[in-house]
Amino acid sequence: MKKGKKIKELDDWLKNADSHVFDDKGKQKHKSFENVNLDYDFDSISLIDNTIETFEFKKDGVQDYVLNKLRKMKVDDISVGIDLHGETVKSAIIQLNTFFSNAYANNYTYLKIICGKGTNSHDQIPRIKITSQAFIKRCSIVYAACTAHAKDGGDGVLKVKIKN
Repeated sequence: MKKGKKIKELDDWLKNADSHVFDDKGKQKHKSFENVNLDYDFDSISLIDNTIETFEFKKDGVQDYVLNKLRKMKVDDISVGIDLHGETVKSAIIQLNTFFSNAYANNYTYLKIICGKGTNSHDQIPRIKITSQAFIKRCSIVYAACTAHAKDGGDGVLKVKIKN
């Protein structure tokens, strides 16, 4: 290609690109994450999702292979995670919002959420797991999610694929 020759598609894209896509140095701006708003009342959260055992979720329009790949993935292969053991429902939601925001801004694709199985709950209901699942279903950047294999933590660990 000759020096100074213009690429028509690139020129068209640059003309039509919104000015907010680039900062003053021509670099892409920081990606933003819209916080998930969940009521802190567990009864309303359990209406969104109340799966106690195996959990699988795929956003509409996402191909099946994305969830299949996530199912096969080992938890040890996912380097970014959060441990929510012992948290309250309210603090879990706040921490998940911060965690997902940071992961999205830093271009991570796969996340793990260690939420536990609820075996230490006074009524054996895994409130943090159910809250995490409801959060995942409401989160706009999540493509797919599922529980881990039994040897990797089973129902107490969620694997998540997000936009990058």
